[in-house]
Amino acid sequence: MGLQSFEDGLGRMVEGVFSRAFKSNVRPIEIGRRLIKEIDSNRTVDMKGRRVVPNQFVVRLAPDDQAALADIESALITELAEAVKEYCADENYHLRGPVAVTIEIDQSVGTGRIDVDSSVVKAGASEIVARVILPDDRKITLGKATLVIGRLAECDIAFDDSNVSRRHAEIKALVGGFAVNDLGSTNGTKVNGVTITFERALRDGDIISVGSHSIRYEAQ
Repeated sequence: MGLQSFEDGLGRMVEGVFSRAFKSNVRPIEIGRRLIKEIDSNRTVDMKGRRVVPNQFVVRLAPDDQAALADIESALITELAEAVKEYCADENYHLRGPVAVTIEIDQSVGTGRIDVDSSVVKAGASEIVARVILPDDRKITLGKATLVIGRLAECDIAFDDSNVSRRHAEIKALVGGFAVNDLGSTNGTKVNGVTITFERALRDGDIISVGSHSIRYEAQ
């Protein structure tokens, strides 16, 4: 059981998906080991004597490492989450809500390095107070409905700008927060000046850029 069981389980699950050679300095099993370290280092005991561990993880990688994993990122995230659940079951750890793993680009992280932020998010306790502030100072409170950003008039946030695609990006709810996702736009979507190539969890103060327009995300 324990770490070896986790590694064996992750290895079995990803064998077919990740059998090709990697150009990245970071391998999936190394991300898995880093998640386990984060879980074991942050376990606490609640009033019922249960060992409570984080269930939400943000993996931060250097741009080159993330780019090298981009083609398999969605599958990797799914397999990592499943492996975490199996490990927690083996160790009799208590998860207070669904397991979620996201991968983000972080310019401050060195190549080959893996940084992880984790948190405990209770099921159904999500609803943080969040909003976006548009360039004209309009404020939109976020909820369960996905907001589409684009050039079409029917978009929830519409910009009459040829540099903005008809359906450019979307902001949607996650367990414990919100994320932005590019919808295959021509000119890309940026968060804090960095072009995103995958769903990106948002943090208070993040700036989403589409075309020449900036949208500020605020959360409490």
